[in-house]
Amino acid sequence: MTKFIKMTLVILACIGLNAFANDDLIIDSKNQDLDYKNNTMYFSGNVKIQQGTLTITADELYVITKDGVGEKLIAKGKPARFLQNDPNNEALEATALEVVYMINERILELNGQAKYKQGSSIVESGNIVFDLNAQRVKADGDKSTGGRVTTTIKTKKTQPNN
Repeated sequence: MTKFIKMTLVILACIGLNAFANDDLIIDSKNQDLDYKNNTMYFSGNVKIQQGTLTITADELYVITKDGVGEKLIAKGKPARFLQNDPNNEALEATALEVVYMINERILELNGQAKYKQGSSIVESGNIVFDLNAQRVKADGDKSTGGRVTTTIKTKKTQPNN
């Protein structure tokens, strides 16, 4: 059992986001299933992932690894939530039925009832892809949104003349 726990901690320590490489990744859940042979980890039951200023909450989480290093997080929920309080940018909040995070590339995919908010901008659509390094968002509609993407951009409000 001790070997199992040590192996789990080693793998989790290897999973890291480029921006927070010195921070530990902490996954808290009610259940876990680690499959070393197939390089996958499964967590379920009120899952919370924390690393530096990044937090993901979900009903379940799949972690894909390669050579003991995390490559992809797949969080599912109703909805799954992604929050990043980056000191260099405004806070990023995102929700979707499925949140996929490519760790090395820092690409965030929101699939199904996707909503993304950063600063005063809000994007809602079926699917959203956000490149965190380039600060670029691409979205497309699906059946749930009538094939449309809705974007809200705040404007400066003028004071009424008295």
